[in-house]
Amino acid sequence: MKIKEIIQKLEAFHPPLEHPHTCDVVKIGNADAECSGIILTCFASIEVIRRAVQEKANLIICHEPLFYSHEDTTDWLEGDPVYEVKRKLLEENQIVVYRDHDHIHGGHGGANIDGIFYGIMNELGWKEYVIGDTKKPLLYEIPQTTVPELAEFLMKKLNITGIRVVGSYDTVVRRVFFCEHVQGARPFGNKTEIPDNETMKKVRREQADVLIPFEIIDWTLSAYVRDSCAAGIPKTILEMGHFNVEELGMRYMVRYLPNVIGCEVPMKYVQSGDSFSYITK
Repeated sequence: MKIKEIIQKLEAFHPPLEHPHTCDVVKIGNADAECSGIILTCFASIEVIRRAVQEKANLIICHEPLFYSHEDTTDWLEGDPVYEVKRKLLEENQIVVYRDHDHIHGGHGGANIDGIFYGIMNELGWKEYVIGDTKKPLLYEIPQTTVPELAEFLMKKLNITGIRVVGSYDTVVRRVFFCEHVQGARPFGNKTEIPDNETMKKVRREQADVLIPFEIIDWTLSAYVRDSCAAGIPKTILEMGHFNVEELGMRYMVRYLPNVIGCEVPMKYVQSGDSFSYITK
């Protein structure tokens, strides 16, 4: 099967996008080539590309940008040694990279289900614990546990070596809230949008004990959680990083993509690697 046919089948599996402008395109390579194998990953790092070469796979389906910006523009990278090594590795091995971002967040299996968060839920085994919206599962009520026990569970599931903690280690954990991107204020049309305010209101409203963001800054949610603990209302942020968490959504794709494309193509999930290592005192 040609690579472009696989991409067409995958896009047909997702519902149509509400907005036609999308970053979900072939980022590099010849999609008319026959597919020799597929690598699924969150970020097509140089290490992942080298693994694709070892596996003799010529299609990488990733979730995040290939060349370090949302639209993967490369004019600003001309002459950059990192870019040149990566591009040369892809070109010499005739590897196609396709990004599945807007489509997978927009729908799963013809339904309005966020495929990344649906995958996270299933990979964690937390389907029975979802509170509220199951199409984009963000809030869970799990059996009571401790912060260290939950951290150990998450590190095992995500195959990572550490977690950054804000707040209390002694929080009694029942409700876990995936609060997505915590980035402070940002321009939105002719006004400033402050989504973190809504996040903190939901934390209070839903009585969330542990918060799992993708990105985080110090002066909004982090500061709120620190003051919450000082006020005698224990809460904890477990911060593992954007790519580390969303890897689970791409790992879950291995379960359904063979049926989507309807042919036997060698396929593997490859973790793009733990985003962080730690020097501790």
